[in-house]
Formats: sequence, C-alpha cells, structure tokens
Amino acid sequence: MKKILFLINPVSGKQVGKSLKDCIVAELDGVLERESFDIEYSEIDIEGQCNNLLPNYEIVVVAGGDGTISQVVKVITRLDKKPKIGIIPIGTGNDLANSVGVLHVYKSQGLGILLKMILRCNVAKMDILSLDNNFIFTNYLGIGSDAKISVDFNRLRYTPVFRKICRCISNRAFYGLLVLKNIFYRIPFDIKISYKNEHSKTESITIKKGLCEILITNTKIYAGGVEISSKCRMDDGKFEVTVIRGMWEWIHLLLALLCKKPIDTMTQNLMQFQTDRLELEFTGDAFCQIDGEKYDSFDEGEKKLLVNVVSSCDMIVP
Repeated sequence: MKKILFLINPVSGKQVGKSLKDCIVAELDGVLERESFDIEYSEIDIEGQCNNLLPNYEIVVVAGGDGTISQVVKVITRLDKKPKIGIIPIGTGNDLANSVGVLHVYKSQGLGILLKMILRCNVAKMDILSLDNNFIFTNYLGIGSDAKISVDFNRLRYTPVFRKICRCISNRAFYGLLVLKNIFYRIPFDIKISYKNEHSKTESITIKKGLCEILITNTKIYAGGVEISSKCRMDDGKFEVTVIRGMWEWIHLLLALLCKKPIDTMTQNLMQFQTDRLELEFTGDAFCQIDGEKYDSFDEGEKKLLVNVVSSCDMIVP
C-alpha cells in the first residue's frame, strides 16, 4: 500500500489544477520519496476511478473544490479501511477547506507548507451526511435561493460568455452578480419539516410558501465565507438546519459574511436547530443543490427528502 494519492481536478480554479502536478513534485523533492506517492487527474467517472484507486492508499489528497471532495468522500464512505483525506483548496468556494483551517494555511503560507502539514497527518473526525440514503455529502444542502444561484452558476460557467466575463472579474464576483439577480426569488409552496429534537422526539412544523431558502449545513463555513451557526461542530453527529424566511434574514447572511460573525448571533428569532435526522415534504418544483451541485432526482408529485448522519471520516487539519 502506498502512502499518498494526489487526485487533481484539472478544471478547478480557472484550470489551476493543470499546472499543479509539477508543483507538487517540486515541493516534495527531498521531502518524500517519489515512489511513495502517485498523482492522478480526476476523470469524468470520478466515482469509478476512486473505487479502483482509493483502497491502495493511506491518504488521498484532493486538489479541487467542494464538489470534487464530496464525490471522493462518497466512495470513502463505502470502504472498510478508509484513507485519511487531505485538501489542496483550488475550487471556487472551498467551504470545507475553510471550515477546517486548511484554506488559511494554503493562502497565507503556500503549497509547500500545506504539503508538510498534510504529511504530519494530524486528523479530526468529520461527519458524513446522506440524502435519501443515496447521495453522500459533507458540506451543505440547500433548497431555494442559494440552489437557484448555484444552478445558474453551473449552467453558465462553461459558456464562452462566462469565460469572457471572468477575464475581467473573478468567479466569486460573478457569483455575487448572480446573488443580486436572484435576490427576490421565493419558494412558491409550503414545506413540512419533521426532525428529531434534542430529546430524541420527532417535531413537525410547516413553513408557509414565500420563504427564501432552507439550509442544511454540516460545515462551519457556507457560501464562501458565511458562518451559519456558533454551535456547529463537524464531529458531533449532528447538522444545523436554518430557515431563511425573508429579505431581512437574507441580508443578515451578507452581514454575517462582512462582520465574520455567525448569523445566529446576529439575527433575532432565526429559525435554526440541530438534529441528526430531518425529513422535508413538499409538492412543487424546487431548486435544490448539494455541495454546490444541482440535485434534481425528484419523483413526480409529492416529494419527500430524508437527511441523516450516516458515517464519519478522518480529515487532515492544521
């Protein structure tokens, strides 16, 4: 068994990944024997690729964004012997890397220091969540405004117009323009929420149509820098559920980003709770995203979504 697999998404971060392989080899020269690690570019069928590769390594280091990491974690969850996970954050949002402190190391000290941190292999447990006992995710699930913005971003990001715009502004700035475009979007149907409370009893509440979004988050950081909950711990077997009901609470999301404070400390009467099991029931067409990727595997008519904690993994942290 080899020590490390570096799995690079070549199109992440304005295609930074394409030049990363040589940089990794150069930084590890004299630090780690070349025979003890491999470097691969992620394939379109990344799940099949990971099924073949991951059992052969002690550590897998994902160079990419939250979506790439989520796909790798999906495979790791099924393995009896799970490799530890390291991150080289070259995606657009990098919320998971930000939440565990890796993004700060990379931005402030560079790739060489980050690789040495990974080799020290200090780990922390991270909960893994499931949607409908099928789709695995690590960061967040969103229904409503944030999902519509994510759908628009992913639809446009590979178009010639997007590439022209991004010669002048960053991906994050373009994302900000989409936020403004969708600021008045509202969910046009009621949603019933059922969850297990702190006493392990099931509570149910119906949220009337006209709300902005429902966020199910496992990480401390969301949407490129917003801290959702002061109570968040990524290893406690629970996740946070936040209901953004109107424009004022939506604005507070932006204020939380600017002030670098958790939104629950800034917003009175914010509907937010922790649980390890959640059901959402609604009838209507919904914008839904998981870790920044569109989710549209809904049945016709009434829809029911189940979110729960299913496993955990070892994440390499500073």
